[in-house]
Order: sequence, then structure tokens, then C-alpha cells
Amino acid sequence: MIPINYVSRQEAAEIIAAAKLSGVPDRAAVMEARSAGVDAADGLAGDEAIVELWRAVDNGTLEVVAHGPGDRWLKMSAEETRRVPLLRVARGGDFTFLRPGDPFHEIIVSQFGSRLGLVSLVFPRHQVEALARRVRRRRRSTAKGGGRPSSHELLRPIIRKLVEEGRWNPTMALKTLARLVERAQKWAKVPSEDTVTRVLDQIYAETKDRRFQRVRRKPRI
Repeated sequence: MIPINYVSRQEAAEIIAAAKLSGVPDRAAVMEARSAGVDAADGLAGDEAIVELWRAVDNGTLEVVAHGPGDRWLKMSAEETRRVPLLRVARGGDFTFLRPGDPFHEIIVSQFGSRLGLVSLVFPRHQVEALARRVRRRRRSTAKGGGRPSSHELLRPIIRKLVEEGRWNPTMALKTLARLVERAQKWAKVPSEDTVTRVLDQIYAETKDRRFQRVRRKPRI
């Protein structure tokens, strides 16, 4: 049961996705799947909404709370959310992979018991709705300027998804990441390797998540 005046992570993502993309045509791949009779959802739209949520958590404008059996609560810091494997990824969101070797495991177990699969994330509804309004205003501002979303904004959810799904990691070449990005969707102009690298660096600078920290090679002397 979701507490009154709170929303689940999925509900929060849907609120943000609606503010971010309402009125925007579905991506070509989604439309093709639906025309073939598949009940397809726009996965990248959901991924972009999750990115917005965690960005707000990192900026301190959105509280994140662990909620579990017995109506127990634990307000989490942005840093604590990073301690839980896969908690912040688009296809994750629970505490299943938090292991006993991590000191934060003891805190979670002492609060909720050992059945970590019953612990979920919730967000204050009014803060999520405020975030949605900010996203909507930003979108309107872009529209008034006659511009389209920047290539960086388009690349962010794609790169995050590739990394979070394990299709690319920092031990692999950046050229490989650029090729995977190129194949992710149809581009009017294919992003360059330099652009992909800059976005990767931005994600690491904001999240401090080492999955996005590329290996910087020393220049030859």
C-alpha cells in the first residue's frame, strides 16, 4: 500500500513523463510495434522520466523515502540511494541486490526486516507534481524559443540505458559506445563520438556513479 500523499516510483515516473512528453508523437519503433498488435510502451520516455527524478533527488528538490511492512519509513539521502545496487536504474528500483557486506544493509534490515523485496521507494506527491511543473515550464520555454531538445538531452537516457543494461562499460572503447548510440534509434544527424563522450562525462559528474567514469588515457610523450 502506498501511503497517502505519496506516490510510487512508477507513478512518479508517469507523472514526469506526461509533463515532459504529452502531445509529442510516439517514437517510430513504438508506433511500428503497436501497428503490429503489440501493446508497446515508450521505454525511453520512461527512462527520461527516471533520469529527471534522480536529478531532482541529487539537487535536493525531491525527497526519497524507503517504505516497508508495518508502515515503516526511512528517509534516504542521495548518497544512500547510490549504495543500493540497481536501485536507481530504469529497470530496477528495489532493495533486492543490497548485500549483507554493505553497512547500509544493517540499517535497512533493522528498520524493515530481512524481506528486502517488500521494501519500496516512495516520493512526496506534492514534490513530484512540483517537479512536473518545472519540467513543463522548461519544455514551454524551449518551444517558445523555436528550438528542439538538445542532442545532449536526447543522448542522456540512451547512454544511461546502455550502461545500466551492461551493454557498455568503461573498459570498452568509446567508439563502441558511439556505435551503440547510433543504432539505438534513427537520427537526423548521427551523434559524434566526441558528443557521446561529453554526455557520458556529464552523467558521471552529476551522479558520481563509477559505471559512467571512463578511463582517461595518458597522452603519449
